[in-house]
Amino acid sequence: MKKIILVFLVMTFAIGVILVAMPGTSHAGKIEAPKGEVAIGAAKKFVLYGYIKFRVGLSDKWDDGSGGAFDPRRIPLDNTTAGENAKLSFNARETRFGFRLTGDTFSGWKTGGKMEFDMYSGDSNHDNEAPRMRIGEIYLTKNNTKITLGKGWAMFGTRRGPTVENFNSMLGHGFRRGLRFDIAQKFPSGNNTFGAELMVMTYDDDNGFNTENLGFPYTSIELSMVSKSLGYAGGKPLGLWLQGIYGNMAEPGDIYENGIKVRSGKDYDVYGGELDWYFPILSSKNRAQKCGNLAFSGAVWMGQALGNACKLDMNYTIATKPSGGLDEVGGWGGWTGLTYWITENVWASVFVGYESIDDKDYYPRDWINDGTEITGNIFWQPCRSLVFCIEYAYIKNNYIGTDEYGNDDVTFNSLALAAYYYF
Repeated sequence: MKKIILVFLVMTFAIGVILVAMPGTSHAGKIEAPKGEVAIGAAKKFVLYGYIKFRVGLSDKWDDGSGGAFDPRRIPLDNTTAGENAKLSFNARETRFGFRLTGDTFSGWKTGGKMEFDMYSGDSNHDNEAPRMRIGEIYLTKNNTKITLGKGWAMFGTRRGPTVENFNSMLGHGFRRGLRFDIAQKFPSGNNTFGAELMVMTYDDDNGFNTENLGFPYTSIELSMVSKSLGYAGGKPLGLWLQGIYGNMAEPGDIYENGIKVRSGKDYDVYGGELDWYFPILSSKNRAQKCGNLAFSGAVWMGQALGNACKLDMNYTIATKPSGGLDEVGGWGGWTGLTYWITENVWASVFVGYESIDDKDYYPRDWINDGTEITGNIFWQPCRSLVFCIEYAYIKNNYIGTDEYGNDDVTFNSLALAAYYYF
């Protein structure tokens, strides 16, 4: 059965490559919504944006993810019903919409705001397709200084992750939503722009802290450099970003369950560092000219207890020692890839991701010790509002222990077809 599915995946991908790579009828730039704005209320400018997204997915295992995007942590084991059966899914749950506001100015500060929603509200196991607020932020901008207040997507890697269809994220692609304070400062110098950014974010999606576990909030400092000296690849110049994060979770006392001590009361620290890059290999001086461009991008990171800060795909924060104490789970990983613009409106990418945690004897045997992901895709944008994508992905997870059949790893193959309509 698996061989048949894999042959089908390869054939479908090859046919899709041929079809998608056919020349389009118009030239297109980056994926973006058509420009349109109106004045509304106190706002001087109101811009509605978003996309309708339809996705078809086929995998060689029946994953328990919902909403279309697959979660690499939930790959079913072999020799199980889910692990031996394929899954075909259709959905439009990843549709997204929002609006941007630009308002008054005071003392040289420009005011603005942004609200953004997707359709992931409710119990994900039941595919409750109701709106969920992703972003609700207020912006204050003055010259090269920007202050952001509100609820947004944070910290590690979220703003520069690769463009993929099959999954919630590449391995290690940061994912977090919570209240935040963000101040960014740019320092332009010729073709180069240097930047510094301070971000403080709450522990979770609640509108406050849990006072019983109140520690030092997640705090991030990022240094960056963006340079136009090499020109543009895919409309983007060279970029380097170096980010550090620190947080602390405080537990006020020992934790008991049914009279048994399961954790010792103590603080544990969350910290990490990440380096991101975007490097034009074949570039154009004209930002809008993309045909023949080639870009090399990626990120590497390390740290401990990062599952709580960034929801990395393994999502491990702490482990309980046999003594009842806590151990912060350390790990490292990264992803890298190439993107080539075949024409102005067709581009292809290949990415490789890897993630590994420290292997301790007292970690649960069903934890993933390391994971590898290989992803290849092609995007086609025949007009500014419409985008199609075909993507193949392969994941292999190695476990700390083995299952009852002696298997210590599991693989997953998936193919996705997606269509966007931007507005």
